Amino acid sequence: MQGLPSRCRLSSNEREMSVRYLFVRSTQGPFRQKVPVTHFSTVPKPSHLSRGQSPRAKMKLNLLSCPSPRVMTFHRLYLTGLLLGGLTLTGCSRSNSDAEPKTPEVDETVVNVPVQATPDDPEAVAALTEAGYILTKNDDGNVVEFSIANQKGGIEESLQHLRGIPNTTEATFNGPGIDDAGMENLKSLANLKRLTLADTAITDQTLKTVGEMTSLDALFLRRTGVTDEGLELLTGLSKLRAIDLRNTNIGDAGMDSLAKIKTLIDVKLEKSKVTDEGLVKLAPLPLKSINFNYCTTINGPTMKMLGQTPTLENLQGDYSKINDESMAELKGLSKLKRLRIRGCDVTGEGIQHIAGNKALARFELRDSSVDDDGLKVISQLPAVTHVDISECRLASPEGIAQLGKLTGLTYLGLWETKTNDETLAGFGDLVNLEELNLKSTAVTDESLPVLMKMTKLKTLNVAGTQLGDDSFLELAKLPNLKSMNVANTSIGFDVIDTLAENHPDLQVIEFEN
Repeated sequence: MQGLPSRCRLSSNEREMSVRYLFVRSTQGPFRQKVPVTHFSTVPKPSHLSRGQSPRAKMKLNLLSCPSPRVMTFHRLYLTGLLLGGLTLTGCSRSNSDAEPKTPEVDETVVNVPVQATPDDPEAVAALTEAGYILTKNDDGNVVEFSIANQKGGIEESLQHLRGIPNTTEATFNGPGIDDAGMENLKSLANLKRLTLADTAITDQTLKTVGEMTSLDALFLRRTGVTDEGLELLTGLSKLRAIDLRNTNIGDAGMDSLAKIKTLIDVKLEKSKVTDEGLVKLAPLPLKSINFNYCTTINGPTMKMLGQTPTLENLQGDYSKINDESMAELKGLSKLKRLRIRGCDVTGEGIQHIAGNKALARFELRDSSVDDDGLKVISQLPAVTHVDISECRLASPEGIAQLGKLTGLTYLGLWETKTNDETLAGFGDLVNLEELNLKSTAVTDESLPVLMKMTKLKTLNVAGTQLGDDSFLELAKLPNLKSMNVANTSIGFDVIDTLAENHPDLQVIEFEN
């Protein structure tokens, strides 16, 4: 507006408010100017007006805070014009006419309208159901998950109907009767996030299609015939977070391709052909979980790489070459929650390296070299809820008893250890246990009072122990017990019958394969 400096002009937000015009005149001259004023209800009261002044005086405007370059010194302006009746404007520019056309107010409220899902094709749903697909629908009646198991083949014709269920986010194929035939139809599932092809006969040909499914975040290829070359076809999956390559022929060359998928955080390579040379290529990935169980040559280089992966939460390396020396690489992994190193030559010396870990909750050392010193370290870990030292024959009864300090334990595996009644005497505080495996231990009826304190037990394995009939009858009274394994014990047939009659919801396992 002419005659007013920029700081007195209306902002874009103010222009959206309806305004009226006042004509003001200086008492020091004939200067006449048109000034925009918002509705009276929004005009601030001038600071120099006081209570009791006349309505005329109250109409004065103090414009000293917005001086025009042409009227820098005047300070008393009086209202000389009248409000232009009911006219509203959306801007501040001067008009050639006192009668501006009325412009309707515009509501700029943004309303987020949810995108409607494309409804399923009823004929496609019917055809898939007839072909043996198990379909899961959401509240809107659209298919969001499906699974199909096939041993004999011949499903390729049904795959063309996948385009009729576009809202699917999870698909599971299983069985040797499923191969590459018809798998190009997977591309019609634009919203698919989780794809399982485990135990099928698919090859790299199917991976060509999978590599174009950019919405995927989890891919399961366990026990399939995919190759290192095929993994290169997956490098464009920019949202992929998890891949399962267990029991495949994937080797070190395939790790080059996985390293290109920068979003991967969970990699499963159990019983593959990967070595240290390949695994270290995954160093750039923000791994949270790695599984190289039964990759029997892996040791130092891989452990060093993992020790420099601060995001790691889950490490599984059963029957690898992990030992006390390589365990030192894990010392700084403060986020590590699960450590599974079954069958590894790790003693208390190696376990000592994780003594300061405050996050470790699950420790699986079955068939390892853990000893009493190692169990002492484990017994002092504050977050542990799951411990399995089954088949660890170096630990003494007294050493195992140290685990009684872990009052937060919900699972304890002691199968084929030196556990006896003296050991269980130290377990009186393990009242949070939900599963206890005492199979093939020297436990007798003497341990019954301790076992009866474990009122949260849901699964109890006392197969091969020396417990008697009366103990079995008492244990069945544990309020939350759902399963009790009594195989290879002296339990009588009459006791089995009594348990079945008095505790119909309790599963009593009499025999093992």
